[in-house]
Amino acid sequence: MAENNDLQFIDCLPVNDLVVPEGESLHLEMAFFSVLPSGELKIRVKKGASLEAALADFSIGSSKLNVEIALEEGATSEFHLAALGKGDSVKTYIPNAIHLEPHSESLISSYGIASEKSNVSFLGTSSIEKNAKNSATRQEAKVILFDKESKGAASPILKIADNDVKASHGASVGRLNDDHLFYLESRGLSEEDAKRLITLGYLKPIASYFADESLRQRIESEIEGGIYRV
Repeated sequence: MAENNDLQFIDCLPVNDLVVPEGESLHLEMAFFSVLPSGELKIRVKKGASLEAALADFSIGSSKLNVEIALEEGATSEFHLAALGKGDSVKTYIPNAIHLEPHSESLISSYGIASEKSNVSFLGTSSIEKNAKNSATRQEAKVILFDKESKGAASPILKIADNDVKASHGASVGRLNDDHLFYLESRGLSEEDAKRLITLGYLKPIASYFADESLRQRIESEIEGGIYRV
């Protein structure tokens, strides 16, 4: 029977590379409220193991984080990221999935909001190496620009070196949907309240990946507070 493990990091990254042992499962939670240190996080998911990781970043200041998830035969990985850019910060996230062996699966979902003069970028790559047949990978990246001076980039890349695989990606960067705003305003909400309601629903799902109730509430409070300070 597979062993389930949980790791939680608040305002810090793991000091060493992480390894999910063969046949085991790891639930990884990372939340940043003050500073997200720039750096690199490497995770090796061994044969038949599984990883579910969530990263919520509401920190102040600029940072650049590279995440590398390497998957062996039959390994699975989900990496969920939510970020809120504030002030004039420049935040760059590079989540990568590397399929080394057959029958491995990965999902990377990255959702961000750039407010004020901030810049939020998602630049990850999903790679399926030679002889990694019957593997599947999916990358999703989306950035909402809340203000006129905010900027963003979503550029997921697929690198496929074998046949008989499944690989897809989706990306978008843009302002809030005018139709959604119009619908909410027609129901009596002001434009600002409509924007906040949409963005709240956009980032809030990241909290569901955090098992600790107090931390989940803190994340939800940070999302709401960050939006209403815009």
